[in-house]
Amino acid sequence: MGQEPTTSRVRVLFVSDHFGHAGGVIHGATRYFLSVLPRLSGLDVELSVAFLREAHPEAARLRDMGVQPVFFGRAKWNPVTVWDVWRMVRRERIDVIHAAGMKGILTARLAGRLAGVPVIAHLHDYMPVPSMLARPLRWTSGMAAHTLAVSGEVASFAKETLAIDPNRTEVLANGMVIDEIEKTPEEAGVAFRERVGLPADAKVIGIIGRLVPVKGHDALLRAMPGVLAKEPSARLLIVGDGPERKSLEERAQGLGLNGYVFFAGQVTDVYAAIKAMDLCAMPSLSEGLPYALLEAMAMGKPVVASAVGGLAETLVHCENGVLVRPNDAQALTKALISVMTDKLLADTIVKGARAAVVTFDITHHIDRLVTIYLALAAGEPVPARVDEVTNSAAVSCDDVTHTAKAQPIETP
Repeated sequence: MGQEPTTSRVRVLFVSDHFGHAGGVIHGATRYFLSVLPRLSGLDVELSVAFLREAHPEAARLRDMGVQPVFFGRAKWNPVTVWDVWRMVRRERIDVIHAAGMKGILTARLAGRLAGVPVIAHLHDYMPVPSMLARPLRWTSGMAAHTLAVSGEVASFAKETLAIDPNRTEVLANGMVIDEIEKTPEEAGVAFRERVGLPADAKVIGIIGRLVPVKGHDALLRAMPGVLAKEPSARLLIVGDGPERKSLEERAQGLGLNGYVFFAGQVTDVYAAIKAMDLCAMPSLSEGLPYALLEAMAMGKPVVASAVGGLAETLVHCENGVLVRPNDAQALTKALISVMTDKLLADTIVKGARAAVVTFDITHHIDRLVTIYLALAAGEPVPARVDEVTNSAAVSCDDVTHTAKAQPIETP
């Protein structure tokens, strides 16, 4: 350890690249910060929070919840961030650094080594890493005392791409505030529909996520004409913003979907947006473990998703969701129609999802983080975790009609 703790609580510095994207756009990590960081403050933790990049307007919500983040305001590749973090570690007498984001992890590893403080690397996805960043991440992989991955696929990425020791890696899924989700009234969904112009009687397929190619919006747009041929009341609600918005709007127009696709942009009332949906689509090309998946499951919205990453690890086909091959618009069309028209299938996966999602309650996530912090601060090994074994549904796939298959739906 770099210094002896001065309080009975462990002093933790949480470090990440940035709070959100330019223009006030948020992403999954933003929602993690807002859900987890305020709940870490207190308990056995004295928390400090820092971001390497510039301030973000959504950070005001974090301040309202009692967490005062520091923004270093450095350029993307500025190595001075190592010095920034090291100084904060020394000034705040930090016991453990918890780092997220690739540049945040690299910076924290180097600063932690200089300060003699253990570092936790927290991986939320398995997006391609530029070689100029991948190489130093591999070189410094041994500088992290522990690594967290949101899914098994992300853990495999950590081993194969970033050379992280699997013996010091554990899968820790994102936690969510189930009680807050369950309190969301139906009226919130009705009001959201009115706000964006959705017909009250529409069958709404919703997608939540940043408008970038990896989220699979294009495949979903290509699926919509086939869906509308069977379900004329269907409408597509796209929640989120990003660099692909203009091209997606043009794509929708080119497919003749004017009046059938609604771009809501970035919203802060995500729960209301999910309430406005009849089903949730997640046609991602790769994915860690998105909050929107767990929230839709908790709200009783059937999910149709690509069989990739954390989506495939969380969903059991025809039991708590429906899985399709990624970037297969025809299979996506078939799956969406099946869920919209087959009440037995929809009811089955909703029941299974609500049973499965209980294990993702945020209290489990917070408790595990605190356990890891305390062990590392004391110079002890991280204790093994004993997970609960749960069944995802009470009804088997054999009892489901139309799409009852053991494998993801794909084009014949």
